[in-house]
Amino acid sequence: MSALLLVILVIVICIPAVLIAILRNEGRRGRDRMAAATVQVDTSGVRRALTDGRVEEVLWSEVAEVEVLRASIGPHKASGGVVLLGGGPDRGALVPLDRVDATGLRIHLDGLPGFDRRRFDEAIRTSPPSRTVVWTRGVSLPPSDEGDRSR
Repeated sequence: MSALLLVILVIVICIPAVLIAILRNEGRRGRDRMAAATVQVDTSGVRRALTDGRVEEVLWSEVAEVEVLRASIGPHKASGGVVLLGGGPDRGALVPLDRVDATGLRIHLDGLPGFDRRRFDEAIRTSPPSRTVVWTRGVSLPPSDEGDRSR
């Protein structure tokens, strides 16, 4: 009888510990997969090389939308979020918020026709979680002082 209790006790203790370890490893793997080894921003566009070998890139002429994603959980938590530069279903790049200034992204975004720097800065300061479209090619968004366009 005591052997049966011992087996039950081991199962009750071990199964939750194993599940916690699995979940922790999955989270770490997700963060590692999204980690950027390099982010390059220049006059031609944005290129982000990930530590797992994948590459994201978009030319400025292809950028159709700029969105700021603020995150307090998930793979972008450490950087506070990302700037999403969308150029279509197969083209685009993410710039971690903690690399916006170091890469000179703000200066290049100012070159997009009708880009509103105040709207961009407000979106970066918004408390997470939030997703704010700050620029869309060919669409005139209301001035930034008319409120947040968070989704």
